[in-house]
Amino acid sequence: MNRTRVILAAGAAAALAAGAALADRDRLPDDFPKPGIVFGGAGGGTSRDDARRLSRCPVVIVPDAGRGPAEWQGAFYDGLRAAGFQPVEIWTIGFAPPGATMTSLEEATDDVKLFLAAVMRYTGADRVQIVGGGTGGLLARLTLLKYTVAHWVAAEVYLDAPFHGAVPSPDPLEALAGHPQAWVVRPGSTLLREILRHGETPRYPDPVLGVPFGLPTLAVAAAPGRAADPARDGLIGAKNVTIAGAAPGTLATSPAAIAACARFLDRPARPYNPLHDRDGDGFHGLDHDGPDFDDGDPAIHPGAPETPGDGIDQDCNGCDLSPARGRDGELRLPPIRARHRR
Repeated sequence: MNRTRVILAAGAAAALAAGAALADRDRLPDDFPKPGIVFGGAGGGTSRDDARRLSRCPVVIVPDAGRGPAEWQGAFYDGLRAAGFQPVEIWTIGFAPPGATMTSLEEATDDVKLFLAAVMRYTGADRVQIVGGGTGGLLARLTLLKYTVAHWVAAEVYLDAPFHGAVPSPDPLEALAGHPQAWVVRPGSTLLREILRHGETPRYPDPVLGVPFGLPTLAVAAAPGRAADPARDGLIGAKNVTIAGAAPGTLATSPAAIAACARFLDRPARPYNPLHDRDGDGFHGLDHDGPDFDDGDPAIHPGAPETPGDGIDQDCNGCDLSPARGRDGELRLPPIRARHRR
């Protein structure tokens, strides 16, 4: 994929030189099978051995597309750890090197989808939890809608996500520099209309049963000196929390916001059991309420490469990849239960 990024050169070489000194929360484990198209990320502890201590569904943080993961690796990470989360339960995806920005929310949905699947496989968890900050919230929601992978998720949290739009910078140079909010966050933009067309807390299709389902959703907003306004700051149907006195863009370091997130994300994970993974691909089979739709074929599991147009759901999202529409063309397949009744 040809991804456009605007690189501001300062910091990249220094980050590489200091790599050996980075704390575990500032880098991915050495044995983490990072998908090839994903630039990077952080968290997850030191090695897969830590997954034996997994007690909560792993939290995957999707940072603001124009900022990066650094702001989540300080107070937010420490706050989750203080609330009892283990290092293997806290992950952050990275879209670009330090000093760079990613320009396309649409393209980055590929990264998020594959990163979610990789975290599930590494930890053995059947589901993850998503935290989206700023435009990262739009990116997380867009991934769930475009690839129909909400059944991989136990809960979703959004901090200052501009689902209802935000006033973009008046500086046209900012748009040229690749800041997504310069065009996709404008109120009434095409992207926002597409996301909200499905509802503010969507009913996602269940690829197994064929019935729609919703996700537990928390929306946290900063409201300096004013009362909460769910129509603007929150999501209809979600649990909406407003942090009075907090400035927009600071919720990742707000003790009150972090505490609200930690309470909401306290959802237990089921430990990996190799007896429930007959094909040894790292995922529990469907017969044991896992996300692997064919536990007799190690080439079928969340995140597996799709063969377009073969009628087989290799990546377990209830779809086949269209050979006519490219990598983003998902063709819905009949629900698994319906297929088995034939």
